[in-house]
Amino acid sequence: MTAFATLDPTCWTFAFHPSLADAEAAADAKDHLIAQSPECLSGLTAAEGAALFAATAAPLGIAPVKRFASRDVAARRIWENLVALSAAPAVPEAAAEPAPQPAVQPKAKAQPSAQKTPRGMTVAPKAEARACRAGTKQAILVDLLSRPGGASMAELRTALAPWQDSTIKSGLSWDMGHQKGYGIRTTHENGYQRWLATDYEGMGTFRADSHPDDVSEADKAALLADNLANGYNPAELFAVYHLVLPEGMKAPVPHTGMMMEAAE
Repeated sequence: MTAFATLDPTCWTFAFHPSLADAEAAADAKDHLIAQSPECLSGLTAAEGAALFAATAAPLGIAPVKRFASRDVAARRIWENLVALSAAPAVPEAAAEPAPQPAVQPKAKAQPSAQKTPRGMTVAPKAEARACRAGTKQAILVDLLSRPGGASMAELRTALAPWQDSTIKSGLSWDMGHQKGYGIRTTHENGYQRWLATDYEGMGTFRADSHPDDVSEADKAALLADNLANGYNPAELFAVYHLVLPEGMKAPVPHTGMMMEAAE
């Protein structure tokens, strides 16, 4: 593949980048997935695989496929499309005729570049939400995301193991949004904020052993000052995901009972 692809799991659009570093920067800024090999796509569900295949097949004039024999087959076919699209020559744009310029132009004053805030994932809720089955990963997602502090990727990664980041992001957009009707919003918080939300797995360079509810405001200030003096970087932000309920709902739909095992 001559370029690295990023994929938007909310609508399955894609973009190519000249280097892995560029792709990682775009993925981090927009909560997109990175495709470096067919294995990166093997965690897609059947519906997701068909949707992404259709998106990558259309520019190549290939007919969409309703379903594949397996996830591996879908991943391979999608990867073949991405490789073909990345190798396609870019269509040259017509050069605009330059406008006449004065003989001497004043030198433009350099402007300081503003730091870009990551956009994060945004999924609008549907009119209604549907229940999850208790004990499933969908139920775990609802429980973690609906907490006041939401859930960081580090916490989701632990709770949903062995899911990888790409599968988790797919679960946020597809399982929560398309299948269950919930929305997703993203905030970006630093390590101290995640400690206050009691997410000990997403604190980065911030270090604390106590529960924030057990610490006085004076002790919190002292702990923050100590961290700042010992390498804590408050500019390091983490994506934190929150569940958005359909209009009129006050709480997520209660989970249904777990599937009963077959009687012996």
